[in-house]
Parts: sequence; C-alpha cells; structure tokens
Amino acid sequence: MSSQVDRNRITSGFNVAVFALCAAIGTFTFLVSSTRTSNASLIGLFLISGADALRYLVVVLISALVVRVFWNRLVSNLFAIRPINYVEAVAIVLVKGLISFS
Repeated sequence: MSSQVDRNRITSGFNVAVFALCAAIGTFTFLVSSTRTSNASLIGLFLISGADALRYLVVVLISALVVRVFWNRLVSNLFAIRPINYVEAVAIVLVKGLISFS
C-alpha cells in the first residue's frame, strides 16, 4: 500500500520539467518581443532572462510555502483531503503558472 501512495505523489523531476517549460515559454516570449523593439545584444538578453528565471524561482518557492500552509491548515481540515507536502505545493504553483500563460 505504501508504494502505491508514493507512486501517486508528485516528484521533484516533474517540478523541474514544469519549471523548464515555464522558463522556455517565458524566454521565447521575451526574445520574440525584445527582438522586435530593440537591438539589444544577445548576452544582455541571456543575462536578463537568467535574472528573470531566478526571480520566478524565488516567487515560486515562497508561493509554494504559502500554498502548503494554506492547504494543510484549512483545506484538508474543511474537506476530507490529505495534507500535501512541499514538492506537491510547488507543482500546484507551477501548474497554475502554466495555466496563466495562456
């Protein structure tokens, strides 16, 4: 039974894949919009994209902490739902970010 529960949980690899997808979409969008409006150097574009990815990661990690605490203290008590761990909270925040891209 324990292996079945572990198999149904979200892994860190999933979170890395979703974060990479978010970063790729953001970078592509940024490159398309910035090449039309300015003649910035390629190195500058990579530095700005890296800084944006780092800021996005920090916001995701802090937001995941808030989501986990909210879920475990309120949602799992109101409804008969199991508490989530931090990795699953990160996945919720990343998937929400993917939904808001469209």
